[in-house]
Amino acid sequence: MSEDRIIKEKKADPKWKDWGRLGKWEVAGWRIVERDEGQRSDQLAPRTYMVIDRPWDVMYTHSYGRVSQFFMGLLEKKLMGTKCPKCGDVFCPPRAHCWQNDCKLEETDWIEMPLVGTLHSYAIMAFGGEAFLDQLPFILAYVRVDGANTMIAGRLAGIRPEDVECDTRVKIKFIDEPTGNPMDIYFEMDGEPEHSKPEEQKARIREKLKPIEEWVAERKRG
Repeated sequence: MSEDRIIKEKKADPKWKDWGRLGKWEVAGWRIVERDEGQRSDQLAPRTYMVIDRPWDVMYTHSYGRVSQFFMGLLEKKLMGTKCPKCGDVFCPPRAHCWQNDCKLEETDWIEMPLVGTLHSYAIMAFGGEAFLDQLPFILAYVRVDGANTMIAGRLAGIRPEDVECDTRVKIKFIDEPTGNPMDIYFEMDGEPEHSKPEEQKARIREKLKPIEEWVAERKRG
């Protein structure tokens, strides 16, 4: 097997060098707990369990493979998609091969996509992974980039959750220093929504989001 020839590189911070060996899968702590369990809420009985804390972290090294050009494009603040030379379908995010049955996994061609699209659907996220907790509540949007046959997901910024409306035009933006990560892109509204929710509905959304916003504010205070 031939060795990789490095064309361009950003080396990982040395602090991550031994990350995967720090925990060693050892038991760092434990506790005995009791909880009520049962098949019916009116027939619960106490059971005792042992719960352990076992650190396990690892540095993953993996290839983006045939869709690498999409992530290399992010580094240059370009949005890349792929197009099937047989049926003409455009995929963004990209697919290395066309998924249409008649195309029989035809290999796609790379094209640069415009940085505009239409909001297809969205969800107001009230919880997320550790990396996103301080951003709550945020809007996870699915956008159809102009010319694409598929949707791409990302965070919709610069607008209150209760003011978001589907079928609104959006701009695709990049963070200041992309790293080749799907989170390098985000969306902003391109103009005002054509329609608006009733004020009563907006008020209900604001009320439901208030505990989340208070929790995030308390978390940031430490």
